[in-house]
Amino acid sequence: MSWLSNALRVAAVVAAAPEIAHGLASQQDYGNPQHDEYSTEAIIVLGCPTHPDGSLHPLQKWRVDIAARTMNQRVKVVVFTGTTAKTGVSEASAMAAYARARGIPGDLIILEEEALSTWQNLEFTAPLVEHHDVLRLVSDPMHAWRARQFLTRLHPELAAKLAPAVDYRPLERWRWKFGTMVYELVARYREWRHPRLRESMHAG
Repeated sequence: MSWLSNALRVAAVVAAAPEIAHGLASQQDYGNPQHDEYSTEAIIVLGCPTHPDGSLHPLQKWRVDIAARTMNQRVKVVVFTGTTAKTGVSEASAMAAYARARGIPGDLIILEEEALSTWQNLEFTAPLVEHHDVLRLVSDPMHAWRARQFLTRLHPELAAKLAPAVDYRPLERWRWKFGTMVYELVARYREWRHPRLRESMHAG
């Protein structure tokens, strides 16, 4: 039965790796925002494509759910960012509609509907949030970590304002954590392997 024992060990590693990766990612690369009782906060919710019919993708629901539980009385704006897909429904507007249903006040919501990438998500939303004291980037934990690193390169003065979102919960969306882990590892490998790609992203 050694093969069964080995199979169980492999299964345990496969199951544990995404949880560990997302848990560690959620703790990385924050700033040290200076704030007091008069401080204001902004939340940026990073987009991803809708379904082909324009309906909300499960990853988008996950991100909006994180935004909803990250809300507090100091949040003055929630920016949803992401371009319009072939369906004509932008990532930003699809997520914003669900956000209203989740209790995020509509008068706090701003749409940024031009960004085609994570880098552009940050580049295009920066002018909308730069006057706030605390910034919180919302996505699945591993993607949010990469976005925080991007913001450090793009706008270090804004990265200094970064504070955590309530993004990691054990076993939440566990089926999606493996896929997002693999996606992020590939994205990071591509950055390392192709420096010119990294330079082009810096150029916007």
